[in-house]
Amino acid sequence: MAFSPANGTMQIAISQIKDYTETRQTIYVGFAGFTILVWDHLVTSGDEIEFIWNGPKGILVYLFLLNRYLTPLGFIVNLVAYNLSSWSYTHFVRYEGVMVALGIEIVGLMMLIRVVAIYRYHRAVIVPAVFLLLAWIVVTAWLLSNGGPVTHVNNIHSCTMVFNSGHIASASAWLPLLYDTYVFGLTFKRTFSSIRNREAGHIIRTLFADGLLYYSVICTVNLVLTIMIIKSDDGVKNIAAQLELLLTVTMMSRITLNLKKEAYYGPSHLHLQAESAIMSTCHHVISTPSGEVFPLSRIRSHSAARAELSSRARSGSTSSLSPPVRVITFAETPTISGTRISDAQSLMSSSPVSEHADWPSASNSNKWNTADIV
Repeated sequence: MAFSPANGTMQIAISQIKDYTETRQTIYVGFAGFTILVWDHLVTSGDEIEFIWNGPKGILVYLFLLNRYLTPLGFIVNLVAYNLSSWSYTHFVRYEGVMVALGIEIVGLMMLIRVVAIYRYHRAVIVPAVFLLLAWIVVTAWLLSNGGPVTHVNNIHSCTMVFNSGHIASASAWLPLLYDTYVFGLTFKRTFSSIRNREAGHIIRTLFADGLLYYSVICTVNLVLTIMIIKSDDGVKNIAAQLELLLTVTMMSRITLNLKKEAYYGPSHLHLQAESAIMSTCHHVISTPSGEVFPLSRIRSHSAARAELSSRARSGSTSSLSPPVRVITFAETPTISGTRISDAQSLMSSSPVSEHADWPSASNSNKWNTADIV
């Protein structure tokens, strides 16, 4: 078929429309993700002031603050570059890639610190996590060294990055996914059994629930990003990388603040009532309205004595009756407090399970301090 100027003009017009559409999609996704991040910052600013700025400082707090403010400030530069034609594409795309990698890998480091706190002295568990994180960092650095700007047609100006490494570029998405899967698996293994057995405190339940939500969202985003890097055109290959960065930082901020809030305030009053009933069953103790604690075995023995008295009275054997047993009356909804359980510990010869002593399993050798994960 002979080439005609009309066909050539049509192809150029189609390329321009396609390029313009992909550029707009990148910008819209960037603004949407940035809006989520800023909105979350605003609605959690009160918790941040109370628990971060006015609270004790540690490595997790400093990493939290670094990501909390570095990510939105750095992403503003991205949004500007998407719409300017005067920037040096070659230099900016490295900046864009480094900021994305830095934000996500800081979250990965925060996750590793919590894994170390949960699996203290378990090198066989911690070493693979460290190896995956280091492999992720090294591969991402190599991919960034081979990254370049997306090529646009005439009259289309937008500065975005694409990896020039073929299908191996998808490692920038599936390596974080592999790391997150391993960390979530460790968290699930350590917390689910105690939650199922109703031995876990509210901090552990919060860690599990927030971790499950985090993994579900980030796993979905990373799967989409992996497929798009392999299958999509250059203009939209890394479009989901923006959401990966912004949602990862947003959700890790929420996890950190939720854990600190739970550690400071503890569960609600209704939650404590429900847990009290569970604790009374686990420890076989019950409290009176005045706050005294009695082992259920003693109450059962009193009930048995009363039954024996009644039986003997009915049979007429009054001569062998024992002295009357004092009846103890309890409230309809007995409650147990953590301190009362501790008082009853010497009577029960068993370890208490309280809201502020979270145990990953029934074994005392496996206990860990929740202060290291908040």
